[in-house]
Amino acid sequence: MVLKKCFSGFLISGLLVLFVAGCKVGPNYKRPDIDTGSEYRFSGSGDSTSFADTTWTFVFRDTVLQKLIWQGLSYNFDLRMAIERVNQARSAFKYTRAEIWPSLDVSGNTAYQKQQTPPSGTIEYHDFYSAANLTWEIDIWGKLRRAKESARADMLAQEAYRQSVYISLIANIASGYFSLLEYRDEFQITLFNVTIREEALALVKAKLIAGTVSGLVVAQAEAELARLKTAIPAYEKTIGSQENALRLLVGQLPGVIVEGDSITHQMSPAVIPEAGIPSQLITRRPDIIQAEQELISANAQIGVARAYMLPSLSISANIGYSQLGAGIIGSAIGNLVAPIFSWGKLKANVRKTQAFKEEMLLNYQKTIYTAIGEVANGILDIEKQKEVVTEDKNLVAAAQTAFDLSNQLFNAGYASYLDVIDAQRNLYDAQVELSNAQTDELHAVVNLYLALGGGWR
Repeated sequence: MVLKKCFSGFLISGLLVLFVAGCKVGPNYKRPDIDTGSEYRFSGSGDSTSFADTTWTFVFRDTVLQKLIWQGLSYNFDLRMAIERVNQARSAFKYTRAEIWPSLDVSGNTAYQKQQTPPSGTIEYHDFYSAANLTWEIDIWGKLRRAKESARADMLAQEAYRQSVYISLIANIASGYFSLLEYRDEFQITLFNVTIREEALALVKAKLIAGTVSGLVVAQAEAELARLKTAIPAYEKTIGSQENALRLLVGQLPGVIVEGDSITHQMSPAVIPEAGIPSQLITRRPDIIQAEQELISANAQIGVARAYMLPSLSISANIGYSQLGAGIIGSAIGNLVAPIFSWGKLKANVRKTQAFKEEMLLNYQKTIYTAIGEVANGILDIEKQKEVVTEDKNLVAAAQTAFDLSNQLFNAGYASYLDVIDAQRNLYDAQVELSNAQTDELHAVVNLYLALGGGWR
């Protein structure tokens, strides 16, 4: 009978508070209306979505590069740490979600006592007690639900951060690999030009023996050869450092990276169509998704802070069984607590959460503007880099012609060897500049792919 009355009261109280528990203090989230505008340079008339939807295995077709990216996605330390952050956020969300429901604990104990009672003899006591304890904070004002909303947004923000690390890793590996190919290409250009200068030195030495040139010409040829040879150890150092950095990026110890396709055999940016800012940019860029989830979390925390200013109600119930004594016993207690002297502190905390929400709103807007700027810059960069590569190819062709003519004129006695040296330098510089331009064109493709949020869906 005691137990029945106890839990009848508990049930009535629970139904009463559930009736008023539908309200949630604090603002409900509504996605801000951010003006993304339509006037930006080289916005294009198309949409870049198709390129963003392209898988990275199609964009980057070099087998060595693909292997490096797969290794990075498996072993990169930053990505693995981001995954653990997601796991932490998921656990925090589950913990917060569980706070809404009652908690149930069970306990039990046994006792034995033996007491001497002369002259009657010995009295023994045996007792066993078991109990179940239930506690429940009634979420009248939606404090726990707002906390759950905030924790869920935090979890989704960490997931978006993981996605951001994922596509950034792909882009960084690709950019690092293209830089390595550039250094190797320029190293081969240097070795080729060293061979040309060695042949030229042998030629002028033969002319010196024949008496057709002076020792000054030989000295000039030797100096030019020595100057170019100083670039060899510098390139070897740069290549080794880049290989080590790239291997660290894919979670490996320093070492050599095997040869892949040359710069000229990499994916051609010409396959990328003229395009503008994709309309789905806000919903596909992980950093924008992360910024919005952080805004949602901050918005929900306002409700949590406001709920702390209002009375809180908790209910506890207990049912137990005692072998010795009353048998089954139970109780139900309601506890109502309202803040009085801490009102100023709690109000200040509300203002703090409101200010933080405004900060996250500005961060959300800034992230969107930054993303649009990066896409616009990426489109512009690709367009202009194509022009640079075309002009550099023309420059190499012209420099090669000038070098050939200077050699012919020198051999015919109509030009000095300084003219040959100048032509050699111009040709070498033009070849290196073309290699730089071709690599920058590939970097531009990578940057646009990253700016569009491609590669992770």
